[in-house]
Amino acid sequence: MDKASTLFLDTPVGSGFSYARDPNGYNVGDISSSLQVVTFLKKWFNDHPRYLSNHFYVGGSSYAGKVIPIIAQYISEGIEERKQPIINLKGYMVGNPITDLKVDSSYRVPYAHGVGIISDQLYEAAVANCNGDYVNPTNEMCSNVLNAIDNLLSEVDDGNILDDKCAGRLTPKPTDGVSGSRTLLGEHSRLSELPAQPSINCYSYCFYLSDIWMNDKTTRDALKIRMGTIGVWVRCNEDVFPYAKDVPSSIEYHFNLTTRGYRALVFSGDHDLTVPFLSTQELIRSLNFTIVDDWRAWHLGGQAAGFTIMYDNNLTFATLKGGGHVAIGYRPEQGFAMGQRWLDNKPL
Repeated sequence: MDKASTLFLDTPVGSGFSYARDPNGYNVGDISSSLQVVTFLKKWFNDHPRYLSNHFYVGGSSYAGKVIPIIAQYISEGIEERKQPIINLKGYMVGNPITDLKVDSSYRVPYAHGVGIISDQLYEAAVANCNGDYVNPTNEMCSNVLNAIDNLLSEVDDGNILDDKCAGRLTPKPTDGVSGSRTLLGEHSRLSELPAQPSINCYSYCFYLSDIWMNDKTTRDALKIRMGTIGVWVRCNEDVFPYAKDVPSSIEYHFNLTTRGYRALVFSGDHDLTVPFLSTQELIRSLNFTIVDDWRAWHLGGQAAGFTIMYDNNLTFATLKGGGHVAIGYRPEQGFAMGQRWLDNKPL
């Protein structure tokens, strides 16, 4: 792991310090932004050919977890077509990944029941009246039940149900705020200015600090950010581009990649209400792969760090105990150990 090189990329255009010279350049979506990443990688490897022989992995969390398999598939297709430069893709990893917005949202209800946020009676009413769809109610009884559930969910932090609710959380909400439909926003909440300062005991305090650090001139100079391109840097900025979620589900991309021989690590924080591990686990099971190493604990320092299961086609699913959205931010030591073992092709 200490011999790995890491590329951090601001994507889609408009996020972080990235920008477009033409306003039309911000009009991107799942497909177009993924193709832009592949274009960037080809140019980067052309400029740095000494890295072409290195094993290459792509990874991301939350909404990035949805587009990572798309990016990886485009890279794999380039390899098959012998398009230069040939990237030595070996696999990909996604954490707390949004995979299918409807499925991810619906699993908030059974997860909330399982951890004691909603009662047996309310959960049973949802099961009886919503026909398994906890996103788009089709009758008044279901709508009433889901409203009651939403009120209870609002009492806890989506990112980690054990955390206090704090200012500056910036995690997806169960409604999109535009159409009124019950869907996940994706990764971002709207933000036009720096967030309010949370208590130092809040997890979101690190987000508050990141805004200060990234807007410091010394930081910008060190990163060689071109002057005049970006005003105030904000951690989550959805206002600048009309992003199109034009891939409803990335599950077929997971299937295509893993059956082509690429390794995959999918992991979840087990206290994440935004994208519950139940949803990710169900989507993995829909691939119908055979289990080769059944559900068990994986350990760090003599303690269970989470639980894991491995399927054929080199697909590993793991949880990080106590992790939220996203898991490696809450459990960095465990996340590092998990990634190191997986990259070394060792059992978790």
